[in-house]
Amino acid sequence: MKKRLRFVVAILGVTVLLTGCAASLFAPPGPEQVDPAMTAERLARLAWIAQPGVYRLRQTVLFEFNGSRVPIVGVMKLDYHERRARLVAMNDLGMKLFDLIVDENGEDLNSLLPDLAKIPRFGEAVAASVRRIFLAPLPDPKDTLLFGKDRYLLKRHWRDGEIRFTFGGGDTRLLETTVAVEGSDWKAEYFEYGITGDVVYPRGIILHDRLAGYRLILWIEEMEPTDE
Repeated sequence: MKKRLRFVVAILGVTVLLTGCAASLFAPPGPEQVDPAMTAERLARLAWIAQPGVYRLRQTVLFEFNGSRVPIVGVMKLDYHERRARLVAMNDLGMKLFDLIVDENGEDLNSLLPDLAKIPRFGEAVAASVRRIFLAPLPDPKDTLLFGKDRYLLKRHWRDGEIRFTFGGGDTRLLETTVAVEGSDWKAEYFEYGITGDVVYPRGIILHDRLAGYRLILWIEEMEPTDE
């Protein structure tokens, strides 16, 4: 039943993408009561991708790339001590699509279904998406802090461009990462934060690579600490 439900959610995502309203899948973040005493160092610590630990995630993903739309059910081990993620992805019938290990600097594609290998640069795009959403870049205490009406903005200049992190939502969560530099132009948006024990994570994520021309919608169904 759960597997079928995940597949229905993925199909719903395809429908929304076709109408161009992907963001309407998730509730918009609320306003933030801006604290004039806020610091860049504190914001960098509050980013969910900066929390320590090793976690196991269950997620449903809709990947739209080069005219292909691929719904995926994934299990991920996310190791924030090693800054590494391993994603094993299946379709709704339980067939393994790929097995991928990603860190901040590269990736290792252990296996890829032959049909997906026919999609140009599919493995590279998936690896980049995992890295951008879960691993890097990270907010830095040395970033420049700007105060908006109901948001905080951290930014830095890098490679003749800019990296920006937007915080807010009422609980000072990371809402958006935007990278616009030479050879890279993408945005990751984080929605509907949940808390399981001490673990904070967004239940919904949208990644749009404007340069490579792909879009990804991700639903995190579970994120829990693991010793495995």
